[in-house]
Amino acid sequence: MDDNPIIYILEARIQRQRLKDMQNSARKRQIPIAEQYSSSVTHIVTEFDNADAVARKLGLESARCLNQRQVVKLQWFADCIRAGCLVPVDEHHKVRSGENNQSVREVAPPVSARIPDYACQRHTPLRHHNNKFTDALEILEKYADLRYDDQDYSRALAFRRASCVLKSLSRPLSRLSEIQNVTHIGSHSQKEILEDGTSEEVEKICADPWFQKMKLFTAIFGIGHARAKEFIAKGWSSIQEVRDGCTSSDWRIQWGLAFHEDLTTPVTRAEADYILGVVRRHVDRVLPGAVMELTGGFRRGKQTGHDVDILITHPVENKIIEALPRLLQSLQSHDIVLCGHHERSTYHEELLTQNTKLSPRGQLDHFEKWIGIIKVPNKIRIKDDQSDKTSSHQHGNNNRNTDMKENKDKFENRNLESDNNTDSHKSDVGNEKYQRQEDTLDSGSAISDSLEDVWESLDKASSSPSPSHGNPREVKASQGDWIARRVDLIISPFSQFFYALVGWTGSKQFNRDVRTYAEREMNMKLSSHGLYDFNQGKQLVASSEREVFDNLKLPYFEPQDRNC
Repeated sequence: MDDNPIIYILEARIQRQRLKDMQNSARKRQIPIAEQYSSSVTHIVTEFDNADAVARKLGLESARCLNQRQVVKLQWFADCIRAGCLVPVDEHHKVRSGENNQSVREVAPPVSARIPDYACQRHTPLRHHNNKFTDALEILEKYADLRYDDQDYSRALAFRRASCVLKSLSRPLSRLSEIQNVTHIGSHSQKEILEDGTSEEVEKICADPWFQKMKLFTAIFGIGHARAKEFIAKGWSSIQEVRDGCTSSDWRIQWGLAFHEDLTTPVTRAEADYILGVVRRHVDRVLPGAVMELTGGFRRGKQTGHDVDILITHPVENKIIEALPRLLQSLQSHDIVLCGHHERSTYHEELLTQNTKLSPRGQLDHFEKWIGIIKVPNKIRIKDDQSDKTSSHQHGNNNRNTDMKENKDKFENRNLESDNNTDSHKSDVGNEKYQRQEDTLDSGSAISDSLEDVWESLDKASSSPSPSHGNPREVKASQGDWIARRVDLIISPFSQFFYALVGWTGSKQFNRDVRTYAEREMNMKLSSHGLYDFNQGKQLVASSEREVFDNLKLPYFEPQDRNC
């Protein structure tokens, strides 16, 4: 150990608030920290994975110019903080120069040569290798999406596509040159993020009060971009100010404000399974033989979500008619439903061939559905929390992604106050097709993939009073040992079920790309209602989810590989 050690933390790829936290932690433990790099520095802490990149950032020719200075990973710094003093630099702490990693570089060819253009052609797992880049890109995407004009929508989509490419990579990205000429990656902001892990634009966005308020207000159930901007124009900056000043008669906003804390608490997997079980029991009473699937992020392997989406069908097609009102009546009779809105089906066959374009907020399907809020006993969530704590001791190798997610949340949210009989080929409904996908993956991000995009188009229909039990504020004041949870129930004819299953499983970008692929590459029209082949002039049926992919000439991806 050096007699007079001085640590310099290279700020590149480290978000500003995180850097300040690291420096403050070191000072509290009397670990010497240098604000600027100088010849007296003995240890350089970095997020880079090779010393040559460190040297370039410091304005030096190569890693050789660093002389005898120790270039170390953040893990070494974390070990020092835990120990309360400097610890020896072990081999696993060291950042090597590119020359020492030459053999690795020769083995690993550029990834650009093997990245398909469309997200529906790529494996995109929930847990991936490039969180430090995708987190920053998704902040840029969120900001552009919240601004909500044509130019910003295009920017948001570009950032989302770049993020999706990085999520599909089979290894961590170490050099920007590895993805040269890759479709969807090329803007200045994207390249700056891929060099440094962040960018000046990201830093400014996260410090922007408008961005924080827009995130806060659009998290309210029933509030879209336009209404959130109205709140900001009124000078409001907190949920309580909205509660005090908002006079909307929209049932979603009334219940969303009354139960805001409940509805913004992530839904756990145990709660989702509980809700599926409750709905299943009541469906069995009113429609024996019905089939249902938990969809959305939970089907893709997420452990938490913002709501629960359940797709329901029956192998005998006509039996699904009028089943939803009977199901809702059964649920309401057991005091499960708080409020909700029943949407009738607006589907007609001409929709299969209409050349409709996706709007900036996404394309709305035409299924019969119920959008509402139900009660879930608190013990379901508490039990799941305890299971998570036990599991965390058994899966220490998941800490890296968890830490990154926590850092992203902390970075984003500072200053923030705490979406006839069936044909014979369809009649064989095997249990294996409909069993819930078993869950072995951890949540890496909180993506909203169900009905986030439809609220604006439902304003007229949903502004009327909902079938609910009393005034929402009064219900909240007398709340028992339960938590309010958002639930969407979607009714699909069996002839459309497997296309609906693909669409409602998501992700949003997977759906966007698979529909674009169908149109541009296959001369087909894909929706959650079916697939029409303009070359053959007919609709292509599917008796399984895999057959949907076969009809599109795509490799089949399991739901957990569609997390783009």
